[in-house]
Amino acid sequence: MMCSSENKAAMPISKRLKVALPGRRATVAEDIMTEVLLRLPIKSIVRFRAVSRSWATLLSSEEFCRLHRAITRAAGVPLKLLHFSPTAMFRTMTVYSCSLVQGPRDDELLFTLDHARGKWVEVLTPASCHGLTLLYDALAKAYYICNAATRAVTRLPHSAAVASHWISTGLGFDARTREHKVVRLINGAHRSPEKDTIRCEVYTPGGSHGDCWRPAAGGVPFGLRRFADSAVCNAVEQRLAPVFANGFLHWLIQPYLLFKRQRGAIVYFSVMEETFRCVQSPPFLSPDFGQNPPFSAPGFDLPFAHQAPPAGHLVEMDNQLCLV
Repeated sequence: MMCSSENKAAMPISKRLKVALPGRRATVAEDIMTEVLLRLPIKSIVRFRAVSRSWATLLSSEEFCRLHRAITRAAGVPLKLLHFSPTAMFRTMTVYSCSLVQGPRDDELLFTLDHARGKWVEVLTPASCHGLTLLYDALAKAYYICNAATRAVTRLPHSAAVASHWISTGLGFDARTREHKVVRLINGAHRSPEKDTIRCEVYTPGGSHGDCWRPAAGGVPFGLRRFADSAVCNAVEQRLAPVFANGFLHWLIQPYLLFKRQRGAIVYFSVMEETFRCVQSPPFLSPDFGQNPPFSAPGFDLPFAHQAPPAGHLVEMDNQLCLV
């Protein structure tokens, strides 16, 4: 018997969790415990995952995380921003969380990044992706993934082979394996005489592939290489990271980067299947939008419009992709 969305929405929180995590009959005490766990701060929930396997399964489930976020929003817990501050010797950088609520400053020290400079560090994920945030040090060309709740930070392995290439990197979450994946789309056309210059690599923190980058399972299909080239060009020119929404990473393509043909507007990557696809441009974009006369950038063989107006940018709202 299937449960309708109306009936599911009317269920108590613990009942809905039992729908998502079947297996055994829960007692009244366990129902009460689940209600309490849903109202704990994230740092405590992460620690409690080590209590037992059943707690780890419950506290890591997609349904529990979704309900916890909903309760947190309903409770009016103030949002916080990441704030970067260089140390006195400018050799390391400290990362704080600061509240958006007016009043006395209540900055909280999260962690320290060694050998990083504050003005060179960028946040590539405006909102955390299932608890993790992706940072990039443009000076050292290094990526970091951090968890603001647990204050854990990891530097991703460096790859000298792509250090001089044009790269666009994003963070996604695989709901099937419960793993985060850092995905980078690499365009080396301006550095390599080879024809096959566009490729995709994936890094899975704590995954079975080890502490290294690996090729994406599906690669970049031949029919989408032109679009992938354009996606990286736009990301580098506009300083825009791919947007993760509904299980996919999305790159926006500018019309002028496709030789004035709007055959595709968004390239998206399935974090679960590790495959690429492309979608048509939204109907509200006019055919001549952003079509400045192209010119060839030095050492690069794709037309590159100089200071062309962007065709908007992508954002994630309530796990849905939006173009604004």
